[in-house]
Amino acid sequence: MRVALLLQDIRVGDAAFNTRTVRSATMTLLAPDDDFDEPWHHTFASAERVELRWTEEDGWSLLALHASRDRRLPTIWRPGFEAVLPANEICAWLAVLLTMPGVSPSQEDGPYRSHQTDDPAFEASLAFYAI
Repeated sequence: MRVALLLQDIRVGDAAFNTRTVRSATMTLLAPDDDFDEPWHHTFASAERVELRWTEEDGWSLLALHASRDRRLPTIWRPGFEAVLPANEICAWLAVLLTMPGVSPSQEDGPYRSHQTDDPAFEASLAFYAI
């Protein structure tokens, strides 16, 4: 996924993976340089932190964390539809969302599966990300 994001000029910082009860991954997205052709929308450019997240039950989401007084307020967008989407679909969703969040509404359909379900097709789809 990291390479697919970089090919779309989406810079990635730290990544963390969790293989415990519910598998998950988090990648920090870094704002583009000032000379980038399509700068991020102020929703993301002004965020304290922007993270691309995935869990095996809820699928993908993008979190923008903003400081407000003594709290941090998260705003979350979800592409919806299923837990594992092809990397090119996630990259296309992010490219639009990061520059024009108004045209990419959040889909709140999840959770899409239970981590307790034996699902060989899901595991095969997930194995694609390891390549």
